[in-house]
Amino acid sequence: MKREGLDDQGSYFSINQVSGTEPILFCHGVGLSSKIWYPQINFFENKQTTIVYDLLNHGHTTSYSRDLNFDDFSSQIDGLLQYLQYPKINIVGFSLGALITAHYASIHSNKVNKIVLFGSIHKRSKSQQESAQHRYEEVTENYFDIPKQLQRWFNEDYLNKDKKDADLISEILSSNNHQDFLRAYKLFAYFKDDMISYDQILNKTLIITGENDIGSTKEMSLELGNTIKNAEVKIISNGKHLSGIECSSDVNAIIGDFLGEF
Repeated sequence: MKREGLDDQGSYFSINQVSGTEPILFCHGVGLSSKIWYPQINFFENKQTTIVYDLLNHGHTTSYSRDLNFDDFSSQIDGLLQYLQYPKINIVGFSLGALITAHYASIHSNKVNKIVLFGSIHKRSKSQQESAQHRYEEVTENYFDIPKQLQRWFNEDYLNKDKKDADLISEILSSNNHQDFLRAYKLFAYFKDDMISYDQILNKTLIITGENDIGSTKEMSLELGNTIKNAEVKIISNGKHLSGIECSSDVNAIIGDFLGEF
């Protein structure tokens, strides 16, 4: 059964219920929306219950006119799960969503079965941190150069042959309210590892990134795999940041095996 709407805190969600299965919650990245998960929703359609939602200050969800922190985003997840009446879930988080997922699992491990941290950052070098902050400062004035962003997130040959995904991401980025976006992006740009208690993540964890992701590198994922107690790492061959779309067959198979042995 499929349904969508707003929960009682104003978070937009869409759920596809498969009777007798433990749900998977998908948490998107900064500047994006729940629409990016369409390959995963299609893959799990008859296998497992899936929930996608829009982060605070994104998509159709309530916006806050103040800076946001990880407690805000974790409270959003908690409120959504209470509204949907799911006591325990799996979570797949991408980019900023991966950090949110890790934070949520670190404080609510009893409400989570397994987690997937997809395209996460970890132990950024000084130059990587400065580069992220420089990009934030740039977009405070001029927002994203969307074509340039697409080249960071997809391989060029894929962009040339599959216009619909480039159009989808362009549409999502173009529809953002600039100030709302910045309040979320600031958290990502100025992220420091001590904002999350990784040693408190007790759940079985899968860490994924694209081989050619220049922002969430494979080295970061391998370091994160050494930091979280019960973690395994998978690197998507030839993938970039949005390999969940571009390399969806490989990504879906890996996540499916990890979560449900499909």
